[in-house]
Amino acid sequence: MVLKRLASRLLMSAISLFPLLPSAAFADNGVPKEYRIKIDEVDTSKAPDITIRTTFLDPYAHPINPEDNVFFEIIANDKPLKVRPKATAFFKTDKPLDLAFVIPITERFSEDELAQIKKDFSAILQKGRDEDRFAGFFDDGRIVNQEPLGPAKAVDAKLQEVTPKTDASFLYSGIEYALDTLSDPANFRKNARRAVIIVTDAYDSYIYRKEDVEKTIRTLFDYATQNDIKIYVVMYKPLISSLAPLFEGLSRKTKGTFRYADSIEDISVNIENTWGEIYAQTFLEFRDSRLHKGSHVTYKIAVTKGSVNVESLPYAELEIQDVRFNWKLFFIVSGIVVGVLILLLIVFLIWRAHQKKLQEMEEAQQEQIIQEKIEKGEVCPKCRRTILKEWNGECMFCKREAVEEVNKAKAEQRQKAIEEAEKKGVKLEGRVCSVCGRTLMPQWKECLFCKAGIGGEGGPKAGVAPTRGGAKKKEEPPKGRVCPVCGKEMKAHWTTCLYCEADAANRPAPAAPKIEEKKNDQPAVRICPDCGKPMKPHWDICLFCEANKSR
Repeated sequence: MVLKRLASRLLMSAISLFPLLPSAAFADNGVPKEYRIKIDEVDTSKAPDITIRTTFLDPYAHPINPEDNVFFEIIANDKPLKVRPKATAFFKTDKPLDLAFVIPITERFSEDELAQIKKDFSAILQKGRDEDRFAGFFDDGRIVNQEPLGPAKAVDAKLQEVTPKTDASFLYSGIEYALDTLSDPANFRKNARRAVIIVTDAYDSYIYRKEDVEKTIRTLFDYATQNDIKIYVVMYKPLISSLAPLFEGLSRKTKGTFRYADSIEDISVNIENTWGEIYAQTFLEFRDSRLHKGSHVTYKIAVTKGSVNVESLPYAELEIQDVRFNWKLFFIVSGIVVGVLILLLIVFLIWRAHQKKLQEMEEAQQEQIIQEKIEKGEVCPKCRRTILKEWNGECMFCKREAVEEVNKAKAEQRQKAIEEAEKKGVKLEGRVCSVCGRTLMPQWKECLFCKAGIGGEGGPKAGVAPTRGGAKKKEEPPKGRVCPVCGKEMKAHWTTCLYCEADAANRPAPAAPKIEEKKNDQPAVRICPDCGKPMKPHWDICLFCEANKSR
């Protein structure tokens, strides 16, 4: 069996005429000797919110959990951003995973090598989450045994079931089946990561010429990139060493990784690291507020873990196609503002209620004080103003306001009469009697001096001077009431002596003054009880003070 396998390999090498590269050439591509970090992808579709997928590897190429005391710094266009990115490992996100395995189970591998490969992949499948799906494509030398996307247990059972039949290989058919399965619309899941892990020695029984391999790999590359599928390759002792760089290009250009295994132990390590790179890949989320539409940016990542400082290579320059409005920040700020306003409103209402209560208490105290003064006769109960002692309990403010209101009512009535007369075309203001030449009041319907009609109708009445310059007889007013206190003469309508303020309300009314009849048959002279001036017999009111209309 061993001789047959060796002969087959020598024959394929002679046919291909490809020079063999010593395995030592890949020694430097094995386990790295230092920490390193690489940017796998930068998502700017939600700019200015940026997401970077990165892998931070230790000296043994094991992905490091971002929660393991790791500090990330984002560098944009060679300038550090003053932001602290949110770092989350893939297995802690809600993003699902669709992962396919392409594994050769042929006689070209020894029983120990196949047992180790099955053991390593079985351990990986046991670490999968319930929301993740797996598919297996296992080449036994005759056919490619397929297990569609489903739970990890089904794929693990299929892997343990397959046994090698021949040393032939259907490598590219297995890869194509894996890409078809992950690209099927029936299997599509939104936001799912899709990846393929390939373990191979770069041998296929039907495609081995370099130009044919290049064409096939180019086709697989186009198929994978169109469907956003990452390809991870673990290369173990390639039969045709010159084909290894082609697989390395396939993996790196699809944003996967390429690892070289020189021994069975290296296979286990690289399978574990590949799984860790997929499952423990770190998502860095941050906001770059400096971005705007059309701007160009190149990102790098600097990582600090203890005393270790590592900086990635710069990612390809990106052009920002659009910048979204930050509705999340808008609603957060709006919520804070509304909350502060509501809090201030509550504080204001409490303060106003307290002030209103204090004001009501002060008003109640003031009202109580005023009521006490009213009871003592110090404040007027009507207008609430102070009453002087010499007023004898009578409020002169209210009395004065009453007189002012009467005068105001008279003025309004007079103005109303003037307006109504003007509407009728009669001019009342400033009229003059055409007979005696005296000024007529607006409310007069005839001249009260000469009894002439308005407009000159009628003539002077008997006993009335026709002109303003006529002689007037001096008539002395009759004697009225006399104040019992001060002895001064009082008007007939006085209830209190205006000289000494003595009460005269209950005094008997004075006898009406006697009007002596004149010998020349002239009418008796009337005296105005308010102003004391003589009134004509035909006057209804005193023309000097316009009082005593009813007398």
